[in-house]
Amino acid sequence: MTGRVVAFFKRYKLLLVSIKVVLSLALFAYVVAKVSPGNVWAVVRRANPTYLGAAAALFVFSNLVGSWLWARLLRAQGVMIPYRKAAAYYFVGLFFNNFLPSNIGGDIARISDASKYATKVSSVFSATLMDRLLGVLAIALLAVIASFASLDRFHLYAIYGGIVIIFLVALGLFLSIFHRGVLKAFEWPFRVLGLRSVEQAIGRLLDDLHGFRNERGALRAAFLATTLVQISRIYVHYLVGVSLGVRLAAGYYFLFVPVLAALVSLPISMNGLGIREGASVVLFQMAGLTREQAFTIPFVTYLMSVFISLLGGLIFVTRSPRRALARQWEARRGRRAAGADVGGEDSP
Repeated sequence: MTGRVVAFFKRYKLLLVSIKVVLSLALFAYVVAKVSPGNVWAVVRRANPTYLGAAAALFVFSNLVGSWLWARLLRAQGVMIPYRKAAAYYFVGLFFNNFLPSNIGGDIARISDASKYATKVSSVFSATLMDRLLGVLAIALLAVIASFASLDRFHLYAIYGGIVIIFLVALGLFLSIFHRGVLKAFEWPFRVLGLRSVEQAIGRLLDDLHGFRNERGALRAAFLATTLVQISRIYVHYLVGVSLGVRLAAGYYFLFVPVLAALVSLPISMNGLGIREGASVVLFQMAGLTREQAFTIPFVTYLMSVFISLLGGLIFVTRSPRRALARQWEARRGRRAAGADVGGEDSP
């Protein structure tokens, strides 16, 4: 049964990726057709480099904090990884998130790299999954708070309801880690389908997640850190808007950016391309922005994140040469030490 499932996904993987790429390009083209490219360029051309630089610096800061909280969760699972390495792996993951047609490509890269420091992959997987879950919980909480503040101004009850549902689901998943009996519900579908190997793998992962119940200090620190990360990334959008001459209260960003993040995370497009731009036009126009402004703010923010993620690509492509040089250096030191020992033995 497991073999047939794997064969199915292998057979249709290229087709599914192709559908996502085509859908993204079609949606993006449709949105661009609805705005005036000339007016978009006019908005971009007025960008203030000082505010853009501040937005870029804040984005880098948010990723440094994000890599710290990921390393903290790894340590809670017994994976003692140096922060310098965690930061490097985090930026490599950011690079793959932007340049692979998958929303989890970066997570897979992070797990693969950090597993070298772990006795079992499930420990790294659980820490990365907890990192994601805390991020969703934090940004959903910020959106709920912004929703209550916006009730009198916008009657977007469907959006508010969706935000509340996402928050409650994330909160329920988070609370479930403290109750192993509740977690067993996630193993049940695989048991029914007869996927014993998958069920066992899921069981090991859930055991590791349940282990966080004894790491409440780490969870509190991680939640505070991820809240700081999410606030920082909302303000990145705000600073990009200011750089483009958009004067819009920060509260709107706290309401709209989490909605965009939720839509982008859906596995129906290539890294949210097209979905992000179309939804932003609909949402930010409600706050009085022009179509071009509503399109440009998240698009420029996305381009900035792609540009900064190239640092992760640089780390990735230079990793092998640096390792080779390190091995040569260690071999040279070994030969020198051996020579010194021989010299010491021959000396009278």
